[in-house]
Amino acid sequence: MLPEKEDFTEFCSPGVKIMEQRATLTDKVSLRIISFHPPLERYRMPVIMIPGLVSVMLSFKYLLLELTSCFVVHYVETREKSSSLTPDDADFSISQIGKDIIEVLSDLDVKDKQYILFGASLCATAIIDCYRNLKVMPFCMVLIEPNASFDYPKWSLLLIRFSGKIDILMALMRKPLKLKERNSAALKRIAKWYIKNLRVNKKEDFEMYRISSRAIDAANPGKLKKTVLSIYPYKIWSNLKYVHTPILLVTASKDKFHRHDDLLKMSSLLENCTYLDLESHKRTNGAEFVYHFRAFLDNLITGNPWSDKCI
Repeated sequence: MLPEKEDFTEFCSPGVKIMEQRATLTDKVSLRIISFHPPLERYRMPVIMIPGLVSVMLSFKYLLLELTSCFVVHYVETREKSSSLTPDDADFSISQIGKDIIEVLSDLDVKDKQYILFGASLCATAIIDCYRNLKVMPFCMVLIEPNASFDYPKWSLLLIRFSGKIDILMALMRKPLKLKERNSAALKRIAKWYIKNLRVNKKEDFEMYRISSRAIDAANPGKLKKTVLSIYPYKIWSNLKYVHTPILLVTASKDKFHRHDDLLKMSSLLENCTYLDLESHKRTNGAEFVYHFRAFLDNLITGNPWSDKCI
């Protein structure tokens, strides 16, 4: 049964036409795509927006409000998200998410160098991974904090692998659950505790915790567990040499969840990369990001040198 349709009007500019569709992939996974069509397009290149691991649209609300005022935006929810329909044996690896992106681009019928590929976090990584296999190339790409690797502590992987089965998990969270709740809630409790206490900069970038909490609350525990265990061994470095399209690499240096040193190294190794540090996720996920992005795009179109002071 298909999930119930949602109302997305709060996430777009007035007058935008909203269309919801599903892409059925070759391995029988079905993905939801929400398309926003503004009454007037300032730019004739659609943005294919692919948010990160179990991300929810609410975390990109102010970004989307600004972006949909002048771009067609196709918001693609990848297979690890709750909206997807997946068989029991579905693959949740980085390479498979990359293959999904290629299929979705074909379904959306984008033209070579006439669209913009936008990914965040996990899905920015998947875009880099699948780039060399793209059948139609983007005009440019926007990547918000791609992950170079997913080096979770080994103890957390053990907890994730056996979540819902070991009573000590509940003791760790200091809030025991009823037996019927364990399988669905244990993994979410572990993830939120780990992110809040060990990974995010709560003082300077608390928005990252809010974003992560929303995503975890909305996640399907089974898909989240399979994804985390599938992506753990991945390293991005060998794939950077294949990428030639102009990239705006956006980071939030006050964010401790993503490794800032990795992002700096990545920007130096990518052939045609512009680096932009907006310091916090409140800025990377808000309207301000769109102003910088439009300046970057305008400079690419006109051939002028990049300056983030031209907004």
